[in-house]
Amino acid sequence: MKETTLNMESLNLQFLIYEDLWQLKLPKSQTHVNDIQHLSMMNGASDLFLPAVIEEEEDLVTFSFLINQRAKTWEEVRKLNRSDKLRLLCNVARFKKCLSSRITFFLHPDNLVFDDNLMPKLAYRGIRDLVPPYEVNEAKFLLQYKCLIIALFSKKYSFEELYYGSLANVKESDFERKIVTIEDFDALFNFLQTSYLKEVTEHEKTMQVVPKKRFRLFKGIAFSMITLSILLAIPLIYFGFVKLPSQGHLLEANHAFLSNDYGNVIKELEGQNLEKLPKDSKYMLAVSYIQKEKLSKDQKEAFLKNVDLKSNTNYLLYWIYNGRGELDQSMDLAKFLDDPNLIIHGLIKQMDQVKKDPELKGTEREEKMDNYMDQYEKYKEKYGLDDNTIKPE
Repeated sequence: MKETTLNMESLNLQFLIYEDLWQLKLPKSQTHVNDIQHLSMMNGASDLFLPAVIEEEEDLVTFSFLINQRAKTWEEVRKLNRSDKLRLLCNVARFKKCLSSRITFFLHPDNLVFDDNLMPKLAYRGIRDLVPPYEVNEAKFLLQYKCLIIALFSKKYSFEELYYGSLANVKESDFERKIVTIEDFDALFNFLQTSYLKEVTEHEKTMQVVPKKRFRLFKGIAFSMITLSILLAIPLIYFGFVKLPSQGHLLEANHAFLSNDYGNVIKELEGQNLEKLPKDSKYMLAVSYIQKEKLSKDQKEAFLKNVDLKSNTNYLLYWIYNGRGELDQSMDLAKFLDDPNLIIHGLIKQMDQVKKDPELKGTEREEKMDNYMDQYEKYKEKYGLDDNTIKPE
């Protein structure tokens, strides 16, 4: 884990950077939010922004932006060749369509990541009049876009230096000087596209005519590649018919979670393989099962204090298995974690399950109840629990 600070005009954002997420805690006093459910719209344009898990604390709103571990950061894309950089910058233009929406944003190198196709996604974003930045317009977007373009190529200026006054001083190349003088978004995008196509054309001109023997070699390689493509089609079919539907359930569960619709979270993730379920989805599912559990408000709050995106995965799995009625597995996890509250809760659930099992005969039912009650008393004594501990009925 590391920390990084992003300064953008009046915004000062301090990110905690983990392997698979960026986390930001924003004081409520810096927002106009009265109901956290209003923030669910932040996950609307999923192709433009990183998925966000949003949690409310007493005086804070915590944003956890989920990062694909293959995503490329600004420092990584600065090492790309010129044509790839130009292609990447052309892709950044797609954020323009958000200017007419309620979602607000800003372009900044530390707020961007890129996938394998060099398609960009923004981490932090706001909501017009609710979450800063409270507004964004084409003039501001154009300025940020121009600074981003030059910063990607420049060895002299950083994005911040350009944005806060040095843009007018750029004279390193004809390309950069042209970027500075353009005052219209469409003209800027057309210039980038033209520059990219020119770069690709120049690259193609460097291709050589190969001898006949080498052509035969290439031909053989081509047939090998066709065979390989057929083999690769198998996982692609899997992706199309299995993986994508699964992603749809994850997205619907995320929307339901942000709306506090815990029953729908459970429904959407009901058939998902827990081993393949992302940790953020495990977290949402664990919280949902706790919220639907027959516990008092104080008991739920006590358990929820131990559940967040950085929780031990086994702790999350305890609640998922418990909620799904797989009590033997949940008890194994409770004992492995050596958590008295989970163990006692699990024993009470097992006793309740025995009471409601119509297939158990009287003697067998009594034996199981006695066994669980003995364990209950043993663990109560072991952990020094008082008489206020939840007692089985």
